[in-house]
Amino acid sequence: MTKSPALPNDSKLLLAIHSLHKISSLFLGTFLISFIMQNSVNEILSVSLYELFTHMALGVGFFILADWVKRKDKVSVFKLNLIPKIICLGAIVFLKESIIHYIVPLAIVYGMHVALYWSPLHVMTGEKIPADLMSRFVSYRSLVSRVTKVVAPLILGLFITAGSYEDMAVALLVLCFVEFGLMFFMKPSMHRLKKKVDLFGFWRCMMRFPVIRRLFFIETLRGFSIDGALGTIVIMYTVYMFKTDLNLGIFTTIFSIFAIGTAFLFGRFGRKSAFSRLMFASTLAALCSLALFVTYTSEITFLIYNFVYVTAIAVMDIIAETNMYCLSKSKCVTKNHKVEYFLFRESALNAGRTVAYTSLFLVGIFGGYEWLRWYLVVLTAAIVMVGFMSIRINSCINN
Repeated sequence: MTKSPALPNDSKLLLAIHSLHKISSLFLGTFLISFIMQNSVNEILSVSLYELFTHMALGVGFFILADWVKRKDKVSVFKLNLIPKIICLGAIVFLKESIIHYIVPLAIVYGMHVALYWSPLHVMTGEKIPADLMSRFVSYRSLVSRVTKVVAPLILGLFITAGSYEDMAVALLVLCFVEFGLMFFMKPSMHRLKKKVDLFGFWRCMMRFPVIRRLFFIETLRGFSIDGALGTIVIMYTVYMFKTDLNLGIFTTIFSIFAIGTAFLFGRFGRKSAFSRLMFASTLAALCSLALFVTYTSEITFLIYNFVYVTAIAVMDIIAETNMYCLSKSKCVTKNHKVEYFLFRESALNAGRTVAYTSLFLVGIFGGYEWLRWYLVVLTAAIVMVGFMSIRINSCINN
């Protein structure tokens, strides 16, 4: 039996850095949302405001950084993502509970951190990972994220319950230095261009290839649903139904174990030839579990939906992410337009996220958890569209 080729060393460093990044993301995402909910008069309104400004800053950040990422060493730009993260964690340490009054500026700084992290990372992934290893890398990246989420949420929940959010922020500041150290072992990015970002040129290129247009529409739907408000709503429902940070940590850990199994099995056995069948089965599971939750809303039906969210919907996300990276290495995207490709892709994601969190904001103003339940129906409809459109483009990308 032929031994599968190993992942390049830089990809292993990216996986290690990503695991550390996920710990701080859990704190500045999952647990900070819990903190906002506990200290807000209108929790849905406050959370949607935080998420909306985060993703608006993220979208603007990608445009600001595009030219720099294209012409500079991506690894050097990648290191800069730690600066806004340190600012966010430092603000929590010094402002303590009053941080609730600074949701918007905190969201903007955090959004810039995410832009500085993903903007160079997307391009480095396309450059450093061979096409035949892309699905394995994406599934392993999901795997290390989920492994981190097994231990980290429980520790974070215990730490915050026994101590405070400020103490946890101090501990995460220490991890920033570990993350910074790992980045020094990465090889500089070799593909640099003197040309500026050419959005119009890429737009003309994109219009010639229907598969790119379809993928960007899929990414907009993913930004609206899987990669946008869906995760936030799952967190909010978990806090709403099970109350404490410790319970949030316990349930997040339990479901992360299922997600680990999903990512591992996909990385080990997932084949491109099976992508369409996996998409169809996952889409059907998402539709059925949502119908059950909306029809009979309870802790049990929510846990069933959560299970589908971390397994079937996670598989859909891995396949969509793999297709996105594989398309960046195809003849449809030239070497001179890699940055533009990822910029348009991120813009598509953020267009969907902006609509999703604006809608969530309106739910916070006019409704409550009853409206939130029906908002899940809209998100699931978008997931179903992602599934069936992905099935249509799989043959174009993976053959």
